[in-house]
Amino acid sequence: MSSQSNSARRAGEQRYRRLFESVPICIFVADLTAGSVTILEANRRAGLVYGYTPAELMGMPALQLVPDDARPTVLALMQQVRHGQTVMVETTNQHRDGTRFPVRVIAAPDATDAGRMIVTVEDISAEKQRRTEAEAIDAERRRIAHEIHDGVAQNLAGLRFKSALWSHLADGAPPGMRAALDELQAVLMAAIMDLRRAIFALRPVDLEALGFFPALAQLVGDFGDQNQLAARLEVSGRQEALSSAYELPLFRIMQEGLNNIGQHAGASSVLVRLTVDAAGGVAVSLRDNGRGFDPSQLGPTDQAGHFGLRQMRERILDLGGTLDIRSAPGQGTELVITLPPRTQEVNHAAD
Repeated sequence: MSSQSNSARRAGEQRYRRLFESVPICIFVADLTAGSVTILEANRRAGLVYGYTPAELMGMPALQLVPDDARPTVLALMQQVRHGQTVMVETTNQHRDGTRFPVRVIAAPDATDAGRMIVTVEDISAEKQRRTEAEAIDAERRRIAHEIHDGVAQNLAGLRFKSALWSHLADGAPPGMRAALDELQAVLMAAIMDLRRAIFALRPVDLEALGFFPALAQLVGDFGDQNQLAARLEVSGRQEALSSAYELPLFRIMQEGLNNIGQHAGASSVLVRLTVDAAGGVAVSLRDNGRGFDPSQLGPTDQAGHFGLRQMRERILDLGGTLDIRSAPGQGTELVITLPPRTQEVNHAAD
């Protein structure tokens, strides 16, 4: 019995060691008991990222991997872990040659030894770059939306007001002139509505200030007000499991889907459902009661005018997800979007 127990323990240790060495993220085990927190173990990935061999990392003060200006953040993290907390922060680390790079650090007490902590470190340089690009795009979208609102939209609104006045003054005019003025008003009204939709689609919502789910609720509510229809949002599942890396692209996907409904559906109601499972996988449904269409008629270039669907599909495929379009003429449309758990996507990319 003792021999079997020892064999099982050795097998478990070997599995742990294989996982420790092969996982595509930096893992450290550090000693919290000394005044200067030191690294006891580091996996192969940590050596590759920081530019040291695992042997060189063993016994090294952990703060040696941290630039001076980021050390207060890391020291506060260590203190929180000493008090039994699990902490996640975004900060800066440095390679062996002194070059800096942004990281996401998750640190937790070692469940088997209170004097140790286990730390995972993820290089988020690419993610930061995407965020910077997204912020630049949002700034440009905001500028364009303001220019449209303050320029063309105001001019068209003024022209529509004048055309209404002309129509009122044209009571004694020939019938053809009155009809032409009525047609002008209808065209101007349609153009103004299109511009309002464009402004709504361009206007970014401050995800950082509001948080993803409140921002999404604002988006759906504003969409309903803007398009004079009933719009409802239902959120279920594990909201805390949603990866932060999914928030901006998912928000843009749903914004594009709503914009597509506003332009093409002729709907009076829209229901948006978002479910996050325990692993962080996402399922989204955008359903309207509009005119519907035959999805089989959408060609490679979406010649039927559903260019927005192509943009959505490209965004979703970039995230490793799927888009299913369920519709029929006269029966509304449902867009069903699924995104995999973020951990699976990261591991796949690493492979």
